[in-house]
Amino acid sequence: MKFRKVLLQAASLIVVLVITLCFWHTGVLSAVTQEKTTRIIKKIEIKGNHRISTAAIKSSIRVKEGDPYDPQMVSQDVDAIWSLGFFDNIEVSLEEIPAGLKLVFLITERTVIDEIQFQGNTRIKTKKLKKQIEIKQGDYLKQYLLKFDEDKIKELYIKKCFYRVQVHAETKVVNGKTVVIFNIDEGTKVRIARIAFKGNKGLKRRKLLKQMETRQKHFPTFIFPGRFDQRKFQSDIDKVKEFYMNNGWLDVDVGWEIAYSDDDSKMYITIHIKEGERYYVESLQVNGAALFTEEELKQKLKLQEGGPFFLDAVEKDTYQIRLTYGEQGYITTAVKEKHTFSSEGAKVNVSFTIDEKDRHYIEKIKITGNDKTRDNVIRRQLTFYPGEKLDTEKIRDSQRRLANTGYFDMESGMPAGINFEQGSEPNKQNILVEVKEGRTGMLRFGGGYGANVGAFGDVSYTDRNFDVTDLPKSLNDFVQGNAFRGAGEILTLRFSPGFYRTEIMASLTNPSVFDSPYSAGISLFDYLRWYREYQQQIIGSRVSGGREIQRDFFVRLSPEFDIIDINRRDDKEDTPQDVLDVEGSHLKAGVTLSANIIRIDNIFMPARGYDGESSVEVAGLDVDIVKYKFQTTKYNTLFEIPKWGKHVVAYGGSFGVVESTSGSEVPIFERFFAGGYGSIRGFEYRGVSPIDEKTDDQIGGNVLLLLNAEYLVPIYRDIIRAAVFVDSGKADKSVSDISFDHFRLSTGLGLRLSIPFLGRSTISLDYGIPVMKEDGDETQSFSFNFGGGSSF
Repeated sequence: MKFRKVLLQAASLIVVLVITLCFWHTGVLSAVTQEKTTRIIKKIEIKGNHRISTAAIKSSIRVKEGDPYDPQMVSQDVDAIWSLGFFDNIEVSLEEIPAGLKLVFLITERTVIDEIQFQGNTRIKTKKLKKQIEIKQGDYLKQYLLKFDEDKIKELYIKKCFYRVQVHAETKVVNGKTVVIFNIDEGTKVRIARIAFKGNKGLKRRKLLKQMETRQKHFPTFIFPGRFDQRKFQSDIDKVKEFYMNNGWLDVDVGWEIAYSDDDSKMYITIHIKEGERYYVESLQVNGAALFTEEELKQKLKLQEGGPFFLDAVEKDTYQIRLTYGEQGYITTAVKEKHTFSSEGAKVNVSFTIDEKDRHYIEKIKITGNDKTRDNVIRRQLTFYPGEKLDTEKIRDSQRRLANTGYFDMESGMPAGINFEQGSEPNKQNILVEVKEGRTGMLRFGGGYGANVGAFGDVSYTDRNFDVTDLPKSLNDFVQGNAFRGAGEILTLRFSPGFYRTEIMASLTNPSVFDSPYSAGISLFDYLRWYREYQQQIIGSRVSGGREIQRDFFVRLSPEFDIIDINRRDDKEDTPQDVLDVEGSHLKAGVTLSANIIRIDNIFMPARGYDGESSVEVAGLDVDIVKYKFQTTKYNTLFEIPKWGKHVVAYGGSFGVVESTSGSEVPIFERFFAGGYGSIRGFEYRGVSPIDEKTDDQIGGNVLLLLNAEYLVPIYRDIIRAAVFVDSGKADKSVSDISFDHFRLSTGLGLRLSIPFLGRSTISLDYGIPVMKEDGDETQSFSFNFGGGSSF
């Protein structure tokens, strides 16, 4: 009973408290409501603003004079003012005034930069630093941008090899103006003087350096400045390690240290290598092959039993097996590779398991994207046909042939793509040839300069995809390029006047008459050339007929009729007798049998493959000669650095012999000369040949021998390339002089600029130094060529 009584008393007390609290809360709410209804904003003021107008600030807030005071709405208005981005601080205050409140927004405006200064910069001009930074005079001061600009200035200095540069930004008020000052401690310019390797017993330093973008300073310094970039160097270390692993050293460890000279101007990098053991292939197996024997497939693999285990060869050999099957039509062949490490030393067991599946055949060939080029023009470049087995090697070759026609957009990266599509049966595939039309016609108004031909103008039109039968239906068709297009014919119209030569030419060639392997062409020309000793004009016509004997191998027969006029330019006493002997007009009727092969990856900028041409010309009437010429060039890509370009070596030679069939001397205008661009750089055009004993003028020879080699180094992709070259050769009197006696030799450096808006023209600048020369030779160190030269 007593417990119940206590419980009842407690419950009564709780009820009383609850009722009391309810009455108190109601009173508070009533008081707040009463306060809201009585606290009215009578006045709004903006203080502290100088540059930003009061009207502009008030237009961004929602509270108005006469509204009840609402703290939440005022807070939202503070955010709205802040979002204008002009202020560093905003405060709100309330003042009691008669019949209400005064709401005050106290604003601190952001500082405006009146001036930007740089102190301590002696190696980089202030003008260049101002372009580097983000903040500008008149901007509002933002501390995070100052920090950002400090880093940008450091980046610029580091690119200039000032790795220890220090930059600190500060702000000062001078005469009432806000000045931002970048204090720069440039430090010493540092170049990489040496990159050394320690511990590299298995791989030579030269091979390891090829894996790196970081280079020590050496000539020419504009290509190899010895600049150090921390991010690139770290990537280089990873590449060196990967290179070791790809050559069998799977446990390699690579570290480095950097030291400086006493004056901090030279950086010495030492890369430490712990090679570990080299892994070798203990066993190599190929399982599941029925089409080929195991030995046939093993011969195609980079990995060999007993040889080093190349980590990258695992993927390459897998691809090579699939490629081998793809050439036989087994394009869905699956290859699984497995390698396990032996328990006995650094040995690896490698196995390839092949699931051959079915052979595929070509059902249809579908061509898309050719709005102007005819289907048959594209199909005649393909080396595969419907009904035959699908051969991936033929597909790659066809893709190369299509790209080299020049019909399609070479700047797109993929002017002609070839893909597969499932045919009507499981073992049949449709081939999809997708092309992107390019600009094949080029109307040119301009000119150029060649070391061999001097300055010249050029008004020309060339179309590699012309169609003489595609007449325009309207003027609009002609203007928009919808006429005379799509048959793959080559039209050239040219008028090219110059100081040393003038040329007028019109030619039309059909490389595949009626889609056959036969070609036909015709050309008319008027060629005027001024030499030092005489003036030569050739007016003539040429027709040609040819055939593609094998893939990329062509034979042509070209009859030609010319009228040749020779006029001396000096007095008789100063003119070589060889010129006087041929002065006047000559008729020449001849025929040329030529054969040429073009197997290069890109006809405009070759990096792999070879090309060559051989010709025999027999002429009669007033010019009785037999002339034989041979020329070939081979291109090899040594290596390719991503985002930089290909390092290409090109080498080749030329050989020529001309003989008279009438027993008289070969006319001077049919003889060979050496020297100049495209021949032996470092010598003048036609500056190497036998000379007239009386006048010391070059009079040409009956024999020509040339050997050339050039190493092309990309500076900026394929647009700017440097060249190192060696040229040698001679032009001699007669066939009995065919030897390496009296050879001239030159070497030098060059620059190649292939600018996209210039089309396929290349600017070439070469500096050649004659190393071996003869008395009477005429030298010329610089040779410059732009816009091509003569067709002859």
